[in-house]
This record gives sequence, C-alpha cells and structure tokens, in this order.
Amino acid sequence: MDDKGAAPVGSVDKALALIELLAAAGPDGLALREVVEASGLNKASAHRTLQALQHRGFAEQDAHQRYRLGSRPAMLVEQFLREENLPALFRPTLLAICQQAQELVHLGILDGHNVLYLDKVEPDRTIRVWSRVGRQVSVVTTALGRAMIAAEGGGDTLLAAYTSDADPIAAERFTRSVAEAKVVGYATEREENEAGICCVGVALRRPTGRPVAVSVTGPSHRMGADRLEALGNQLRDVLSVSAPPGFSLAPCGTAASAPGS
Repeated sequence: MDDKGAAPVGSVDKALALIELLAAAGPDGLALREVVEASGLNKASAHRTLQALQHRGFAEQDAHQRYRLGSRPAMLVEQFLREENLPALFRPTLLAICQQAQELVHLGILDGHNVLYLDKVEPDRTIRVWSRVGRQVSVVTTALGRAMIAAEGGGDTLLAAYTSDADPIAAERFTRSVAEAKVVGYATEREENEAGICCVGVALRRPTGRPVAVSVTGPSHRMGADRLEALGNQLRDVLSVSAPPGFSLAPCGTAASAPGS
C-alpha cells in the first residue's frame, strides 16, 4: 500500500486500504498470503480486518479461500446514485453549464416512454419555455430522450419500442437523430417539442440504472445549426470533467447498434 502519512484511525484505514486492494484484484481475488504481501500488514491483522469486511459484506471468500470484493460497495453506489439524489449531485454542473451557455439547462431521466425533468437552471435572461421539474415529455421529440436512447445503443428493437405509436414523421426524425447522436455524441431537436424552441442534449451512463442526460435549451433564433453543434461539444467537454463521480459520457463515433439492442 502507498504510504500517505499516518492515518487518523488506523483500523479504519486498514479496512479501506484492503477494500481498494480487493477492488483492484478483480473477480479472481487474492489469497491471504497475497493480501499480506501487497498490504504490508501482518497476517493476523490482515485476517482480522478481512473477517470484519466479510461480516459487513465488503469482502467475500470463494471456494478456494481467496478474498474478493463483496457486493456491499456496489449496493452503496446504487443507493447514492438513485434518482432522488441526482439533482443535488448534478446541481454544480448544471449551474456551470448555464453560466457558460446563458441558456436554460435541464437534467432528465427516462421514465417509460417519457423523459422526466429532475432539475432545471434558468439563465439571467428570460426564456419562455414550458417546462418544470417533475413534468414528463415524450422521448421521441426531445433532445434529452434522443441522447439517452442513443446511449443505450439505439438498436432497431429499442427504437421500435418508442416509435410504434408515434406519428410517422416524428418517428423518422427521432430515428435519424438517434443515429446522428451515436456518431457525434449529442442529440438535437428543432421546434419539435415546443414551437420556437430548440435543444441539444448529452447523455451520461452510470454504474447502475439507465442513463441520465443534460440539455441546453434556447429560442430558435439563437439556436441555429452552428450553435447547436458548438453547444453539444461544449456540453460534452464540461460533463467530461465535472459530472459527478460514477457518471461517464456515452461513447460516440459509431453508428453501430449495441449488442443485443
């Protein structure tokens, strides 16, 4: 283990260090001897700490008596990243994006065939947009929805699930926009969700659950093709460095569907 100075509580530091060690070891895990060698702990201390971690679900032993990371860390991450926590986690990022773009910024998740607005940040200048936290809007006609479907692979089966009852023109635009989003990394919509309003959205994947997305919305006279492109790239740049831990940009640059999509 790296020597980072004296730990304030030695037993806690030992346990945290072993959690990190087991996480790095992967599913093959480590024998007690290997834990001792890698950690620098004596055998009795290492064994005692591993037993405590097992008791709390942070470690487990396989049939060959090798130690590996337990299920508890993943469960804690899932609890921390649940929907009701997302607005607080993303608020600093949304504020930064709004400050840079000087346009309305939304945070949304998928909810059935709709997008659910979880949060919004309004710029200093007034923008008349019919949106509110808790409102649901169609996946098909929103940049948020299109970005998230693209992040899930956007395969034929997935697209059909959202377009089966949609207007043919709207369905065609949705399909084309999702395909474009998989290549460029952001999705757009131009006055399809609300007259006079255009939007660009970027999706983020998370360790558990479906994607989330952040969008920038503004009046059509300020949101031409060039600005939508610039804002889409700006969104990706900001989110790549300031999204909450555990969230990552959906990859782009390919039009291929995800396996099994």
